[in-house]
Amino acid sequence: MSQDLWGTDSDLPEIGSGLTKNDRFSAILVALLTVAALGLGLITKQRSSTDTWPYESREAGISINYPTGWLTDERGDYVVRMRDPKARPFKTQYIITIVPMGGQTSTRNVLDGLTLQRSADLSAYRVLNVQEMTVSGVKSTKMSFAFVDADPNPFIQRLPVAVMGIDFLILDENRAIIVTFMSDKQMFEENLPTFERFMSSLRY
Repeated sequence: MSQDLWGTDSDLPEIGSGLTKNDRFSAILVALLTVAALGLGLITKQRSSTDTWPYESREAGISINYPTGWLTDERGDYVVRMRDPKARPFKTQYIITIVPMGGQTSTRNVLDGLTLQRSADLSAYRVLNVQEMTVSGVKSTKMSFAFVDADPNPFIQRLPVAVMGIDFLILDENRAIIVTFMSDKQMFEENLPTFERFMSSLRY
């Protein structure tokens, strides 16, 4: 009797028959550890985005909580600037500025001054919209803007980055407190909730 050249199904080795119990246990353990590591990473990321450090300027009479690990500096024409050192290519940042308000100075004057300064300093700067709103129970003026961030160093090859920003202008007696948020356009919406928590912690 002739025999099928390829044999019968019973002649084929059983799939997985070469795995021992230890092999199966190791495979399951690796899968569980991978899931656990991913879960831990998500939890750590969530915590890092909500953990904060306190900042206080007695001279300006301002206190606020900013994201843990961010860098601060007070060397500019602002009260403080806070930047995320891990953000690439544009560093997400918050800036708090105080502008004196005289009897003839209006909110429009302050915002026009910001626009003139930025138009000279920032490439393709433009105001997107201006609106009155309430933040944490406080009336404020919100100005949205955009510009292109290009590295001034010609020896560094980096493509220009589209940046979006928001100014919140809060009137406080004889001064205006301006809280500014700037972020890479692609990460703007993702970074916005962290900024909103930052704004809600402002005390003055």
